[in-house]
Amino acid sequence: MFDLNLAVQTISRFGFFCQDAQPASLPSKWTGWPFNSGYGGDWQTSLATLVFSALILGVICVFLRLLYGPRGIWRDKEMDREAAEARRKAHAALDEDYRAGRLDEALYKLKKRAIDQ
Repeated sequence: MFDLNLAVQTISRFGFFCQDAQPASLPSKWTGWPFNSGYGGDWQTSLATLVFSALILGVICVFLRLLYGPRGIWRDKEMDREAAEARRKAHAALDEDYRAGRLDEALYKLKKRAIDQ
C-alpha cells in the first residue's frame, strides 16, 4: 500500500517543498559581472567586461552619429551651410592659385580632392 511518510521524506530530500532547504551556492567568477570589484576574476571576466564596455560605448557613438552627424536628424542646418561656404571659398582660392601658375595640375587635383572630402 501507499506509505505517506516515505513520500514526504522523498519530496523533502529534493527540497522543493521544504522550508529550510537552501539552494546550492557554488562560487562563480561571474557573480559581480560586468562591473565587479576587480578581485577574484580572471582574464575571461576582464575581457568580457572590456568587450561589454566597448559595445556600450560603440552603441552610444553610433546613436550620436545618426542624430548629429552628416544628414543627421538633429543636426543644425547652419553648420552645413557654413561648411559649404568654406568649401566654396577654398575652391575659389585653389582655382585662383592654379590659374596664376602657382600650382601644377597634379597638386591642384590632389588639393581639390582633399577639399571635397
